[in-house]
Amino acid sequence: MSKDKKKGSRSFILTLAVIAFMGYFVISLVALQIEIRDKQNQVTDAKQVVAEKELANEELAGFLADGDESAYIEKIARDVLGYVLPGERVYYDISSGE
Repeated sequence: MSKDKKKGSRSFILTLAVIAFMGYFVISLVALQIEIRDKQNQVTDAKQVVAEKELANEELAGFLADGDESAYIEKIARDVLGYVLPGERVYYDISSGE
């Protein structure tokens, strides 16, 4: 009967080891899926930034191709610095919620 007891305890230990391995495998798989989702979100954000920068580059290239630096300077003065021409009134649409 001692052989049956040894066999039973080996079987129990083997079963416990397999369950532990499967648990580790499942936890690792879930962690990897979360990491993959995070990386995909980072890639999506990076692609959006690249598209915005390419659009800005195209706009700058258009200003360079025209050879009209004054239009570019005026755009920067209006958009970035908030300047206006003398006697000009600027109206802001606040109803759009932006």
